[in-house]
Amino acid sequence: MRDLFSRLAWRGSMLGTAMLLAACGGGEAESDDAVAAMPASALSASENRQALATERPQAATAQESGSDAVMSFDPQPWELEEDEATSQAFLTSLQPSRQAAEAASWTRVKWNPGHYVALSRRGEAALHEALREIKHLPHVKGLLLRYGWRQLEPRKGEYQFATIDRDLALARSYGKQLFIMVETKAFKAGVRAVPDYMHTAEYSGGAYKIRINAKSTLGSPKTYGENAALHNPKVRDRLIALTTALGRRYNYNNNFEGITFNETAMGQMLQPLSKRQTTDFFTHLAQVNKATKRAFPNTVVMQFINFPQPYMAGLVSNMLSSSVGLGGPDTFLNDHDLNRLTYPFYDKARGKVPIGPSVQPENYFARSHNGPHAPPRVQELHAFAQNRLHANYLFWSKTLIQPLVPYRSVLRMFNSEAFPRGHTGGLNADCPASFGTCVRKL
Repeated sequence: MRDLFSRLAWRGSMLGTAMLLAACGGGEAESDDAVAAMPASALSASENRQALATERPQAATAQESGSDAVMSFDPQPWELEEDEATSQAFLTSLQPSRQAAEAASWTRVKWNPGHYVALSRRGEAALHEALREIKHLPHVKGLLLRYGWRQLEPRKGEYQFATIDRDLALARSYGKQLFIMVETKAFKAGVRAVPDYMHTAEYSGGAYKIRINAKSTLGSPKTYGENAALHNPKVRDRLIALTTALGRRYNYNNNFEGITFNETAMGQMLQPLSKRQTTDFFTHLAQVNKATKRAFPNTVVMQFINFPQPYMAGLVSNMLSSSVGLGGPDTFLNDHDLNRLTYPFYDKARGKVPIGPSVQPENYFARSHNGPHAPPRVQELHAFAQNRLHANYLFWSKTLIQPLVPYRSVLRMFNSEAFPRGHTGGLNADCPASFGTCVRKL
């Protein structure tokens, strides 16, 4: 896997050191601005990447924080290869759902497009702070928060939604919306992507291991992250059961704006899936997307996409026919692979389904996956999402990495007289054609 800070070509600089150390932030009692002194040479290239995704020892528990709050997968070489035969076969296998399209034509959908703040720190104090900062900004509609599958379903069929209930109540008390991400991937060593009951042969182990170049945390030379074994139909069925339960509880809640899933990139697998398993993985993901929209007919449902290339055309076609929105884990201004393979799908989705790119920590510091370190202005990121990606929603990571501390620039932009005064902050507010009627509240 390409190392983030090798890509950015600034590993030895003091700026890079400060960024890396502050990126470990996330503890409830810690300040994100506190940075210890350590020479850049003290961190290896692989540890640099991991530092951006690892929280301090005082970090909130798994019940309080998502596992991939500041990280996304680098595309693997095979994910960038164009395979027309596989692409066409997969596209053909996913027949559009006429029934879903007809049902959507008369459905009222909660629609509060605009800017949302994505948090990695998840304690109640951190949520209050973030909500106070945006309370008087009508174009900043609310928060995007992440919830691990294992957190939401600690035992088979037993769902724990208390944290969502708390966060939703907090957002409502500030007059804001909540957008949630259901995480089916774990980017940190030792963190599990799926509930414990799935770690059996019946579920193909529940997950497959992904290399994250992490330090050993479990007494072994190497540790790994995980991605749900969605190629197993029983894993698919359990994920559908989860989103169905979520839909029953939150579809009609006016402050529950939307639900999305992790990016599609599969990571550097310890044991690669076969081509048949990979096809099954994305066939099942398409079925999860469709089933989740059935469970949330009056709520925005979104899938973050990027790679692998052979499966994206079919997956996006299924999303468009199922009224499932298109999001993404990164807003890179000059990334060759994204501009060539991924961003054109935003054009296909424009006006048809909701579009919601996100600005992650890496995007504040570089203009492409390959670097170099050349921080764009936050106004450039906003303009790119608005004009190139046709965003209805834009999710901004609350990144406080020193010395740039980009989220402060985001807040200054939001409060600037030059920022668009409309209720979406310059983003597209048009109701998607696949929806019946868009309403602020049901």
